[in-house]
Amino acid sequence: MTRFDFMKTFLALLICLFAVAEARARIHRFWSYDDLATNATLVVVATPTNVTETSEVAALPNIVTVYPGGSKEPVMGSGIETTFQILTVLKGECVAKTLVLHHYKEAKKIASMGPPGLVSFEPKDKKRYLMFLQKEADGRYVAVSGQTDPDDSIKQMSENYP
Repeated sequence: MTRFDFMKTFLALLICLFAVAEARARIHRFWSYDDLATNATLVVVATPTNVTETSEVAALPNIVTVYPGGSKEPVMGSGIETTFQILTVLKGECVAKTLVLHHYKEAKKIASMGPPGLVSFEPKDKKRYLMFLQKEADGRYVAVSGQTDPDDSIKQMSENYP
């Protein structure tokens, strides 16, 4: 490769670096199964039996929408309580046969490249979920990974509950 060819290649790469469009994404924690199990007070396999929307509206933690002009707005969530029938307890103690999961859905859909990892459930589908949870002061449970990315802590299992 001649010096001229090297210079052309170098300049082409340099132009590509400066011409790259602005990347939009968000950083969030990677949760290994060990991290989830260590931080959970309750680990269960459960199936949803009832979904109830609440009047609660709150900003999801650690996530904002950034508009082209540079203005920022918190991503808002509408509260949901999902009741689950506990099939198996893998860690912790749960005297009841059911639990209530406190989680959110997006209050307003906004197209973004780094959306929250929210979860939703349809009781009639009878799907089973492996859930890594922590208990709130009010007795409800939340995903170990938090309200913005509960999909890291709640995993659908491959077979449905009979």
